[in-house]
Amino acid sequence: MNVFDEMSEAEVLRAASDALSRMPMASPPDMEAIMARARSRRRHLVSAAAAVSLAAAAGTTLALGLTGAPGSAHVPGAIGTASFTLVSNADGTATLTINPRELLEPGALQSDLQQYGIPAVVTSGSICTSDPAPAGFSQVVSASPAGPQTSTPQPVANPTITIDPSAMPAGTELSVGYFRFSSGTYAGEQLADVLLIDTDSHSCSSTPPDPNGLPGGYGPDDGLGLLYGGPGQAGS
Repeated sequence: MNVFDEMSEAEVLRAASDALSRMPMASPPDMEAIMARARSRRRHLVSAAAAVSLAAAAGTTLALGLTGAPGSAHVPGAIGTASFTLVSNADGTATLTINPRELLEPGALQSDLQQYGIPAVVTSGSICTSDPAPAGFSQVVSASPAGPQTSTPQPVANPTITIDPSAMPAGTELSVGYFRFSSGTYAGEQLADVLLIDTDSHSCSSTPPDPNGLPGGYGPDDGLGLLYGGPGQAGS
């Protein structure tokens, strides 16, 4: 028999209550501390998410830098005006076809050539040349229909040339001198002389060109003359 056998039920409950009252009780939780820890954790989660987003953006930027921004790769296309059509080919060349029924638009042609990566000076009533003439013209410009190039302008119905900007020697640009003859044998005809010039060393002259040859200093392999009919001409 133990001491609890001699105690009444009430005395047992009282003793248990006294024992429980003497036991140390945990203090109420500090709500401010709990909220502070929650806020701190949320800040860490937001910072981590932001870091992941920045890393993803940086990865995208790096990928674009390595592979080229959208649109930076060569994309074939075409620009058409009343006086010419300029087609950008898949191989990086550009094909220019002149409409003989319209007067050439030098400003538009120069801008469109440059848009397709072809540095050019296109003038009306004058032509820009360099002395000496830069080499390599035959690798840059080819005529259609195919055939040997000549320094003597050849009458053609729809002048068409193909230009390869990747073949242009460093420090050169294309020079297109456009004229329309108002008198003489070639009255009403249009002439476009196509040459290479040094970007930093060239001069421009308004002296009417000889329809039978290229400007002085340019040999048969240094340029191309395109002679074609003007607006309103029969058969043009």
